[in-house]
Amino acid sequence: MPSKIRPMSEEDIFDVLILAKEFSKEAPKTHKWDKDKTNNFLHGALEAPNMKVFVIESDGEITGAIVGILTEMFMSNKTVATELAWFVSKEARGTPASIKLVKTFEKWAKQNGADYTIMGDIKGITDLDYLYSRMGYEAAETAYMKEL
Repeated sequence: MPSKIRPMSEEDIFDVLILAKEFSKEAPKTHKWDKDKTNNFLHGALEAPNMKVFVIESDGEITGAIVGILTEMFMSNKTVATELAWFVSKEARGTPASIKLVKTFEKWAKQNGADYTIMGDIKGITDLDYLYSRMGYEAAETAYMKEL
């Protein structure tokens, strides 16, 4: 059965929590697992009018999710849809479903007045430069982090 992309429902949160926990094992220490924080965040995203969560469902299982938020740029009147979290199971990485998930996010962004989408790439997990450039993205900023 082909994968299906759809908005996350309340019933999906448990499965998304499991995926987020697995993803955090690969992520830097700044992204380490906090069940309550992640659970509260996902519930809040369901209720926020400027946020959306989409999931990949394959054979009845959630295998990926993307969380987006709409905001206005600080110094211009441009609206951006920023990906706050995007993760897929190891088995779903590199499949058409992953790209379909990003394209669904882009479609939602456009339908909601966004002028641009912003996607992130956490160092050390999967190098997404090729995927993003193939999908028409250009590097715009680099973020640096320092523990205090």
